[in-house]
Amino acid sequence: MEIQKNIAAVMRAFKEERGKTMTEFSDYLEISRSALQEYLSGNGNPNVTTLEHLAKKLEIDPSLLICGAFSQGQLTILLKLLDMLKLISGLEVEQRCRFGQLLLEMVSLWDAGDDCE
Repeated sequence: MEIQKNIAAVMRAFKEERGKTMTEFSDYLEISRSALQEYLSGNGNPNVTTLEHLAKKLEIDPSLLICGAFSQGQLTILLKLLDMLKLISGLEVEQRCRFGQLLLEMVSLWDAGDDCE
């Protein structure tokens, strides 16, 4: 089933990005190691409640677990961006504003760089 493969891909990406062992990841997700193995292999069949629980633990929308809209590389980038956003949200208001300004400057430099080619 395609949904099971999508769940497996998303969960593998999270596990690998976080550098967790099977035991560490199953503990973090508050599920059994055997259930995690089933999900990661694409053979698990979580019910809606379990999908919602997993999504909550991974801090993502449940639809991300089932949609399969991202490649492995895209998921890795997405996870890094989410981590960065969590860090930024912990900054003081002035620091967040300054970060936004610097990010806009970087984007404008990229755009300007495209004109030079």
